[in-house]
Amino acid sequence: MEPNPARNPNPFERQHFRGSPARIPSERDRLALRRTTGARTAGSGRDLVPARRSGRTLDLERAVLLISDALRSPTNRSVALSFTRSSAARPTIDNLEILLKQIIITSDFDGLIGFYMMDLQTGQEIHFAINNKQEITAEPDIAFTASSTIKVPIVASYLINRGSNLDSQTADIISRVLGRSDNSATDLILERIDPINGPVIVTQNMEALGLKSTFLGGMFFLGAPNLLPGRITPGNSRTDVFADPDPYSQTTPAEMGSLLADIYHCAQNSGGALIAAFPDKVNPATCQLLIDFMAQDKLGSLIQGGVPDGTLVPHKHGYVLSRDGVMHDTSDVGIVYSPGGNFVLSIYTYHPVQNIWDITNPLFVNLTQAVYNYFNVSTQ
Repeated sequence: MEPNPARNPNPFERQHFRGSPARIPSERDRLALRRTTGARTAGSGRDLVPARRSGRTLDLERAVLLISDALRSPTNRSVALSFTRSSAARPTIDNLEILLKQIIITSDFDGLIGFYMMDLQTGQEIHFAINNKQEITAEPDIAFTASSTIKVPIVASYLINRGSNLDSQTADIISRVLGRSDNSATDLILERIDPINGPVIVTQNMEALGLKSTFLGGMFFLGAPNLLPGRITPGNSRTDVFADPDPYSQTTPAEMGSLLADIYHCAQNSGGALIAAFPDKVNPATCQLLIDFMAQDKLGSLIQGGVPDGTLVPHKHGYVLSRDGVMHDTSDVGIVYSPGGNFVLSIYTYHPVQNIWDITNPLFVNLTQAVYNYFNVSTQ
């Protein structure tokens, strides 16, 4: 009777070896493999070959051939396993979102944070809110004090209404607005939009882009009248969470992030809502000019603190003392240009007692590093 091949497999059949390599080598073979490759060996509770590391993949077909030949040979009992170079696979965007939430929950920050990220290549988004380490719904998005991040809509509105052919004086004023966050320069730009209704026009321009919770009610000088008193928006109408937003100036993480994405796509390929809403007033050069002005903000902390030196990050940060004389709000919004892909970040935080810089700044840095590493896992 012929032996049943299913019960007595030929140990030298390559197909069988590929499926069950641990059943074949003798102790002599394992020692040879260990000496030749440094690999952990079968039969010892460890792997036969090194665990896959980023950048290296075992050439399995060649390994099967070499080991099969070595097992047949009475003298040549060692093999040198070969590897091919490979790029590490990028984690999924869902993995990134989980990581970002873990960073916040395990940090020392126990206030309210609204987070928004957009992949500018694919349009994929991450958008969530966490209050005192508990995730809450981000819909409708939460209204925060806009502080100086509102200066991006202000300059955008100026370029929409007055054009991008700037004289040197106007260019210097805008540099002071976005590069140095100068409030008096910001009022000059608002007055040039309209001497009385500049803030209202900024708000109307943002509404035309679909940003319903972003508004500016008045100038920046002390005692300026609020031209939009008691303004109700989807963001400030929530009753389950309260960020005590400034009655003069409010926005949401998603709305400001969407605005930056529109500015980017306008500059890159004439896309986005900005050109769609103002086709006769905005062009790619207009949007690139705005990005260039934003790139003059050289804070070096918050979002900029989370990327390698030399990374281009046009952004606008914001923090301001509240009416009680305490810092409650810290925010930063920006476009990050990186080798592995460009992305928008829009992060707003509020603390009812005090927003402590030495807690909040490292949180922004860590969140930015996580997103940057996600996009650049194969280039590092």
